[in-house]
Amino acid sequence: MSAHWRLALQYVAWVFVGAVLVGVVVWFFFGEAYAWSFLYGVGVGMVSFVSTALTVSMLTGSSRAIGMLIGAASFGARYGFAAVALGVPAYLELWPVVVMLIGFAGVYLAENVALLPGVLAVKSDTGSPVSERVERRVEA
Repeated sequence: MSAHWRLALQYVAWVFVGAVLVGVVVWFFFGEAYAWSFLYGVGVGMVSFVSTALTVSMLTGSSRAIGMLIGAASFGARYGFAAVALGVPAYLELWPVVVMLIGFAGVYLAENVALLPGVLAVKSDTGSPVSERVERRVEA
């Protein structure tokens, strides 16, 4: 399993555990509809997040032009999915919209907090950053 898939699946597992705990608290204080709305938003956010790892998998090994097309199509599909998955229940007033959006946004907030140490660790495994490259000059 590649590093980005391992990182994505570990993140999803942690977010799932955290979301269930927060969902229980929301259920206790606000009721069942609010808890399910929150968990639905988190679920949509996690599917959207994991699709990023899928995109990275598709990009590796492709030519540059094909990779750009795959990236653009995946970007559009990911945000289209999120818009439909969040917009339809909001439009149909199936459950509290704000709580659903908080769950969705919480996934991306948690992504920034939880993944930063992992990304830095993966980056350090891949070699030195560009600023530390040695430059070779030839005098004529």
